[in-house]
Amino acid sequence: LFEAVPCIITVQDKNYKLLRYNHEFAEKFNPKPGDYCYHAYKGRDSKCENCPVEKTFEDGMPHHGEESGVGKDGTKTHWIVSTSPIKDSKGDIVAVLEMNLDITSRIQLEEELEKSERKYHAIFNNIPNPVFVLDMESLEVLDCNESVKIVYGYTKEDIINKSFMELFEDEDKDHYTFKLKTSNTVNQVKHLDKGNKTLFVNIRVSPSEYLNQKVLLVTTSDITKRLETEQQLIQASKMATLGEMATGVAHELNQPLSVIKTASRFLIKKISKNEKVEDDIFLTMSSKIDSNVDRASKIINHMRQFARKSDMDLEPVDINLVLEKAFEIFSQQLKLRGIEVAWDITDSLPKIMGDPSRLEQVFINFLLNARDAIEELEDKNSHQGYENQQVREKKIYLRTRCEDKIIIVEIEDTGKGIPPGIQNKIFEPFFTTKEVSKGTGLGLSISYGIIKDCGGTIHVKSSEGKGATFIIQFPIKDSD
Repeated sequence: LFEAVPCIITVQDKNYKLLRYNHEFAEKFNPKPGDYCYHAYKGRDSKCENCPVEKTFEDGMPHHGEESGVGKDGTKTHWIVSTSPIKDSKGDIVAVLEMNLDITSRIQLEEELEKSERKYHAIFNNIPNPVFVLDMESLEVLDCNESVKIVYGYTKEDIINKSFMELFEDEDKDHYTFKLKTSNTVNQVKHLDKGNKTLFVNIRVSPSEYLNQKVLLVTTSDITKRLETEQQLIQASKMATLGEMATGVAHELNQPLSVIKTASRFLIKKISKNEKVEDDIFLTMSSKIDSNVDRASKIINHMRQFARKSDMDLEPVDINLVLEKAFEIFSQQLKLRGIEVAWDITDSLPKIMGDPSRLEQVFINFLLNARDAIEELEDKNSHQGYENQQVREKKIYLRTRCEDKIIIVEIEDTGKGIPPGIQNKIFEPFFTTKEVSKGTGLGLSISYGIIKDCGGTIHVKSSEGKGATFIIQFPIKDSD
């Protein structure tokens, strides 16, 4: 039994000399004849400070503990120690039996686990984005990383055991509670930091486990600065568009001003000559002045609203109405250039979720590009001597329809078209096919971003020299 038991057994006297040991001990530690316990186990020249054999000699009781040493192959070894007294016929302790169970594999696994936990804890804490561990049901914050303090201003003590929903505005809490529990991604969410300052974040949600309970692992990305930059680009694009439309707007304003001028001069002339103005004529002239003042005011107000800086707030939108407003502000540009617009509109379309001001900017940009494409083709044909040969119609087609819960808007032109090789690049920032000083390359890129923010998609069909069709699709707004 002494030799067959699968653990280390030694018998030691009061001086810790090895009186006997089994084959398992000999295999692991290679003791020398007359060796001492502390030397064979640990290569020491004196006994260990905390020796269970010594304790058993002192009180005659079994003792237990954990020890570490170096095996004969030089590797560190760990074992659980149990000691028991060996007594003679008089009851005196003459030796102590020490039995050790090798736990090296277990200790190594524990050390690897601890190392792994330290590594992943370091990764968790040093991820640059805030990470929250939330109770799956209550959305209470169970843990968070150090980036939460950098972005939100909250320390762990501030936010742990608080509801994650306290970061949302009161009116948004119910809506986003449902979203967090049912979605993997929630974009452009308003959050409040510790100082009650508004942040815009994208949220990623992953189900996980934490301390044997189901949790949601939530990562937020602060996109406030990015949105501010996008807003500046969108505003700059608006101003550039207004500059493009200046001639047409001036022409459109000139018409009501001419009517007002003519009517007012007529009245001034009559009054200065003390001539009577018939009541019906006076009423007609006054009405003309009044209606044309309203017309000029409408043009100016529309321009002012278009130029106004706006946040990206989605609301139910009638896409036909937005398209008509875009055409209204740009119509003079097209009329002055002899470009005809053909409408094929489906009435009473379901509404989409979007930002009407920004969508109007998108449609104006497409009308502007269509105008330029038509004129560039006309210039090209003119330079090649085709003035009296192929006369192509100068036309833009505007279409809307509904198919399978999708609202489709098509803007087609009879311009120069887009070569197949660059069709996949036209929505990239700063890419443009226009001549130097005639385009920034931001219009289509900004339009693409606005459409995407409204949940839509866009693609183009075109053949070089045969015009282009931009097809925009929006999901219908869910019914309340």
